[in-house]
Amino acid sequence: MWNAQATGTLTLFPNYVATTGMTNPSGIGSVVAAANAGFTGAIGCTAAPTQTSNIVNFATVSAPATGNTTACDYKNALSIEVSSNDPNGFTVSEQLGIAPGTGFVLCGLPNGPLVGTPSTSSPMGASTATSTSTSINETSCSGSGQITLGSGNTTPASTSVSSSSTGTFFEGQDVLLLVAPGVAIGTYSSTLTVTLTIN
Repeated sequence: MWNAQATGTLTLFPNYVATTGMTNPSGIGSVVAAANAGFTGAIGCTAAPTQTSNIVNFATVSAPATGNTTACDYKNALSIEVSSNDPNGFTVSEQLGIAPGTGFVLCGLPNGPLVGTPSTSSPMGASTATSTSTSINETSCSGSGQITLGSGNTTPASTSVSSSSTGTFFEGQDVLLLVAPGVAIGTYSSTLTVTLTIN
């Protein structure tokens, strides 16, 4: 007698290449300022901040004037790859290690779900979430497909970002940073933990 065990693997690719879903070795990120939040062009956000391959860095972000919100969309921040043989499927969840702080909100903008093996013909595509997209809510994480990763000083909750059945699964994700007026000047950071649960 024997039992066949359900297995699953989780691989993360920060700063991913849209055509392959894999990490960009140079870590070059792209940040788009949200025009509908009181700014136009790249005002309020660093358009091309210096990156490393495993860190999502918004660099210098300007606080907005009263009545506005600085909204910076970090393009292709994270690609998630999961393979599982469990016919009951799996769930992937994300959780920030600490709250982002007073006046800050971090949103996840999924670019999937997508299924297939990454290659130059992969269905993994560049994010459609741009500064002019009507699907982005630029004052809260309530736009189409957006999830709240962290808000203010509230202890971040674990948020399900995907679930699927047996096979190989890919999800691309932008991260949207929202900044309210009057935030404290300083350096902020938090670690995002991504967890795979076999159902």
